[in-house]
Amino acid sequence: MSAIGEKRNAEHEPTQNKKSKIESRNEQKSTRWERKSHDKNFEMIVQAKKVWEQLRRGDISRDEQKALMAKMMNIIGGKVQDVIFKHDASRMIQTCLKKGNAEQRNQIAEELKGKYVELSKSMYGKFIVMKAIEYCHKQRDNILREFRNHVRKLIRHKEASTVIETFYSQYANAAQRHELLAEFYGPEMTLFSNGGGAKTLEDLLAAFPDKKEPVLKHMAEMLRGCLDKGTITNSIVHKALYQYMTLADDKGREEMMGHLKESLQEIVHTREGAWVAMICLSIAAPKDRKNIIKAFKPFLVKIASDEYGYLVLLRLLDVTDDTVLVSKAVLGELSKHATELFADKFGRRFFMYILAGRNTRYLSPETVQLLKEGDKIRVSKKEPEIRAQEILKATSPQLIKLVTENAAILMREKLSSQVVQEIMLHAVGDKSAAMDAILALAGEDIEKENHIIEDRFANRIVKAMIKADTAESENDKAVEPLEFAPKLLEVIKPHLGHFATNHGSFIVLALAEEPATKKEVKKALKPFKKDIEAAAAEGNAGSKVLLSHL
Repeated sequence: MSAIGEKRNAEHEPTQNKKSKIESRNEQKSTRWERKSHDKNFEMIVQAKKVWEQLRRGDISRDEQKALMAKMMNIIGGKVQDVIFKHDASRMIQTCLKKGNAEQRNQIAEELKGKYVELSKSMYGKFIVMKAIEYCHKQRDNILREFRNHVRKLIRHKEASTVIETFYSQYANAAQRHELLAEFYGPEMTLFSNGGGAKTLEDLLAAFPDKKEPVLKHMAEMLRGCLDKGTITNSIVHKALYQYMTLADDKGREEMMGHLKESLQEIVHTREGAWVAMICLSIAAPKDRKNIIKAFKPFLVKIASDEYGYLVLLRLLDVTDDTVLVSKAVLGELSKHATELFADKFGRRFFMYILAGRNTRYLSPETVQLLKEGDKIRVSKKEPEIRAQEILKATSPQLIKLVTENAAILMREKLSSQVVQEIMLHAVGDKSAAMDAILALAGEDIEKENHIIEDRFANRIVKAMIKADTAESENDKAVEPLEFAPKLLEVIKPHLGHFATNHGSFIVLALAEEPATKKEVKKALKPFKKDIEAAAAEGNAGSKVLLSHL
């Protein structure tokens, strides 16, 4: 064959292959359709699907929805169990549970009786169960009844664990949650459901103290199974883990911690999960803590800004003797996202803890108490005060640098400004560069919008720095003299009268009260007394108090 002929065949061959692929696909489609047509429910599914295509739309009226639901129930009524394990039919049942009225939902839920356990294990069926739990309030006890004695297997099943978790965390009442949890405890769970008087694990063990060992043994076995099957992220597992870790002896806790230490980052997003992680950090050996920090590293920002996760990082600060590791591996990573974390309700608390410790100005009394409880089981060599000082010393340079480089942004944001204030007052080391950055902002054009002397958040920092050397409260007193007031006065003196009559009046007042600057301030303000009186008359509270110093 000539080269030209080979070329033509080569060009023609893809077309032939393409055609054959299309034909093959059509044949497969035809075969699938023919196979489905032999199903006794085929016609019913085809009819229901046509109605469902309209019913699932979001732009239909309430009357149209009622009519379509009535039509759908006429088609699938009495045949729900015949189609629930089919993908398309499963979606239709879910839509009916979502859009039907109470009677229609109840009818479907009644037809599903006896199938909830099996459905929960199905890739498609589990969504029907979750919709039934969500929309059929009165059926929840019936569904729970079917789950009874099966939770141990369901919670370790890839598909079914989602159903159990959804039921437990979103829809179960207290009694239902206790019943779901009870199956972690072994055969004694019958005491919970048959009037034994015990409503919680603590009640059970108080009533039957001799059962503690077998209950804990059963819990440990079941929890290890959850870890092996990858269902550790579920909050019901976290609750059981916390109960186990608080009731087990030292050996039991250490063994469970050995299984958990590589996975703690997966459980810190719930309250009990965070508590478990805190216990593990408290009892871990230094080598294990180092491995935990290594596992945390890719998730540190997410953990720090989590409602419960940040508590774990506070506990890490409390127990880790290797303060250099904390400074480099933890703060070093979090510092890259400082402007984001300083402005976050939870993210800033890691930094505040280093600077202010267990100050109830920033932590709730309940959180402080939780941290104190953890001190009782802490395994570490250093004294808490020494460790806290070492961490402060190791991390202060990074924190001061953050203010130096980002003062203009951080000082004007509500939550970030509080962190900046604590850094300037309580970080240790050379703060001259950070103060220069703040003074440079104070010396900007007074017409500039949100000038830091007038900004509602920034001027609180400036006022705190003015008073930091003479404050009586430890919370407000600088750990090292700042000598900030004279430097600030030198910068803003040309505009002192301007600031004394607007939102900067409290800054001027602070300078007028500070021993190092009060004489010079009073002298500089005398020419502006009438302006200050006018501002006071108009309701400026700072100007009004300032008058008493002139």
